[in-house]
Amino acid sequence: MEILERYELILSQSLNELGPVAIPDDADKQFEVQALLAPDLGDILYRLTVEHSVAFTPFRETVIHLIGEPHQAMATQRARGYPEEPFAARLEHAHALILLALEMMPPDAPF
Repeated sequence: MEILERYELILSQSLNELGPVAIPDDADKQFEVQALLAPDLGDILYRLTVEHSVAFTPFRETVIHLIGEPHQAMATQRARGYPEEPFAARLEHAHALILLALEMMPPDAPF
């Protein structure tokens, strides 16, 4: 499994564990819901990186970069016969929540 696939798996599992997230249409309410859910999602993401033997800081920085950049970095899967698609495209509904959760979590301290 490639690293980006592993990252997407962690993101997907974290959202499943968080439970159904109903994001309201009102922008102010969206921010309120995301602010309430982000700390829990951050904790879940950290635990899942440990369980998947993935270093948290590179995971955090990579996901923030791939989701946060306006050019939408492409996860190249052509080598295995899959079409190219944006990173975590099927989780797009939760990108803002994921970004907030990761930005609230500090990177791991260097050893």
